[in-house]
Amino acid sequence: MQTPGAFDYIVLAVLIIGPLLEWLVFWPRSVRAIRAGAPGARVRTYWIMAATEWLVTLYVFGVWMMMRRSWNALRLGSSGYLRLDLGLLLAAIIIGLLWLQARKILAKPKAIMRVREKMAFADPLVPETRADRRGFWLLSFTAGICEEVVFRGFLMWFIAAWTGLIAAVIISSILFGLGHIYLGFAQVPRTAFVGLVLAIIVVASGSLWPAIVIHAALDLNSGELGFRIRQAPVTISESAPSLMS
Repeated sequence: MQTPGAFDYIVLAVLIIGPLLEWLVFWPRSVRAIRAGAPGARVRTYWIMAATEWLVTLYVFGVWMMMRRSWNALRLGSSGYLRLDLGLLLAAIIIGLLWLQARKILAKPKAIMRVREKMAFADPLVPETRADRRGFWLLSFTAGICEEVVFRGFLMWFIAAWTGLIAAVIISSILFGLGHIYLGFAQVPRTAFVGLVLAIIVVASGSLWPAIVIHAALDLNSGELGFRIRQAPVTISESAPSLMS
């Protein structure tokens, strides 16, 4: 296993400093613009977040090619077919469960109200218009690919070079949680737990692909559910019609 070099420490610095700047500067400004009703504020926020993640990911790919490292180190190379197939099967099961959960929520007015309250912390991020919705799709697929490559691929490789795999799984999950601190302190441990589950899936399957699919599906489901809930009336009675077509 190659020892991380100077180019790798640049990525580490970005993963530490970037979330702080997002939390203290970018996100507050974006929220103010969104709440002030600035035209295209949400879509612009999505595009900036997606572009930033792709820049970091493409930098990692560039370093990998320049240093002639194996793609297996990023868990993007070949892995045992059985392990990968089982990982993808798990991803398919999770997608199915998310779809069933969304149907169940959208069919019950009281459930819609409960989810609306639980998602209040992410209200500025939830798509409101159809243009927002398309922008959120882009952001969801970007997060699924880029965050898995950076956190479960690069960062686990980087940390494992110094501490071993178990510590790499734990530390990368904590940093993944801190990477979402802009959504509030309460979301850090929750997101870290999600990161831990995804890291275990990556290690078990030997590949990032199942985690990429699951990650994108989780984000996409949250955006779609939030968008549909936004379309519901502010006050919902038990006799209200179902949102499902």
